[in-house]
Amino acid sequence: MSFSELHDFERSPLPGIFITFSAMQLSARLYNPDIRHTMGTIEDYSSGCILASITKALRFFDAPEESPTDKTQVIRIEEKIEAFKPKVISITEASAYIREAETVALGERVCRALHPESELTESVFLDELAETMIGAGKARVTTADEAEASLKGNSGHPIIISMVSGKYQELCPSNRQDCVYWRAEQRGMHCLKRKHG
Repeated sequence: MSFSELHDFERSPLPGIFITFSAMQLSARLYNPDIRHTMGTIEDYSSGCILASITKALRFFDAPEESPTDKTQVIRIEEKIEAFKPKVISITEASAYIREAETVALGERVCRALHPESELTESVFLDELAETMIGAGKARVTTADEAEASLKGNSGHPIIISMVSGKYQELCPSNRQDCVYWRAEQRGMHCLKRKHG
């Protein structure tokens, strides 16, 4: 991968792309292909940069002339989504993650800022992401029981858990119409892992 290709990769439209790299970090990415998948950081969430990234992705999916028919482009988008390792999980599985966390917080689901007319649902943030979102005034500390009750109260919204900064720390009662993951699925990108059987 060349420097210019790396630059394009980091700027393409999906969550977690607006990351500034030092020369050493760039060099590390050139020589360690696994590092390039480490996207979606806590800082992206607390700063709001993730919203700009999601907006670009949704514009891509909305534009017929940008239909993802180019295989290289599709692969790049799928790689970015894969970095979050999103999974559709049950409330039982969600409860297990919540119970294992040291810090739990509730806050408006991140993408709702782009769709204020949509139904209000709250995401559950865990551990370091929870602490950061609380500090940024974007979430409030809560108990495991309250977090579980919030997710159960939105049973019509599939729970998606996402990896942030290399750890599963966000549980979102997703809105199929607005969620970037569901939109990707609608365009034929099978990015959401599901438990079968």
